[in-house]
Amino acid sequence: MNVSQIAICGDLFLSRPSQTLDILLAVHDCLLSAAEQGINVSIANGNHDKVSLEANRGYCHIYNQHPNVLVADDYVTLPIGDGRYALLHMIAYFPEDGSFCDKLSDLKRNALDGSKKNYLYIHEGINGALSQPSDKELPANIFEEFERVFVAHYHNRCVIPKTRIEYIGSARQHNFGEDEEKGYTVLYNDGSHEFIQNRANVRYKVIDVDGDKVDIHLTDLLDEIKESGRYRTKVRVHTTPEKSASINKSILLEAGASKVEIITEAVEQIEVASSSLFEKFDTGKIRETYEEFCQEKQIEDVELGLSYLSKI
Repeated sequence: MNVSQIAICGDLFLSRPSQTLDILLAVHDCLLSAAEQGINVSIANGNHDKVSLEANRGYCHIYNQHPNVLVADDYVTLPIGDGRYALLHMIAYFPEDGSFCDKLSDLKRNALDGSKKNYLYIHEGINGALSQPSDKELPANIFEEFERVFVAHYHNRCVIPKTRIEYIGSARQHNFGEDEEKGYTVLYNDGSHEFIQNRANVRYKVIDVDGDKVDIHLTDLLDEIKESGRYRTKVRVHTTPEKSASINKSILLEAGASKVEIITEAVEQIEVASSSLFEKFDTGKIRETYEEFCQEKQIEDVELGLSYLSKI
């Protein structure tokens, strides 16, 4: 598509306390590869890219000396194409109940160009994106000056009703609690934009099936999905408490299911693939499992729990 500029607005990394050497070198190599392709990369730190959320610098600043990389301290303005028609303003993450509104006011005062379309790209929580509003999230009306607001932070794509605010979603799925609408938003020189779905990374699929349909057709389907190598699959079997004992979960796991849940009128039992028994269940794995739990249960304040788990 002849893309020459990539903008990443946060959460290039996952762990706030530290990154492994392998991860840091992998990002380093990717940025070098982008330079070889003539691609410039602009990055704004997300909340996971920072140790101190009010600090200007985060992990992404490690790469700000790459000749093709620009890392925003607070905000940065980029031309879209040749810049004649539209601009993209990026603001790094700052707490919604902290200094973010000050950064936004500075940008409005110093960087908006009334003769062009002004797009905003941020990494924040805005009321209306989730089912339950929060006092800590930002009101939507503070973004009215912008033609379009693209937002990271929440992993599933959505548009806040009656606004021009669009959560563009993450580039790939992280767990079974996320939808498959993952990919990239392309901004064209005239200011139009398009969503391009990611077709490369491993996806997470959930199959709901009645207890009476746990048969060879289901195991054949799981085997086909396993052979494709693109999906981790969770099977949810809906049945009665009386029939639940007759469901042979091991057959589904052997056929390729990553997880099996038996859902009855009374309780929900969760089985994890036998391979997971051999995974190292250290702090990192505990945090990953907790984040997956929060996604599935639609728990908003993930950071509070992670702050406790980080002390383990």
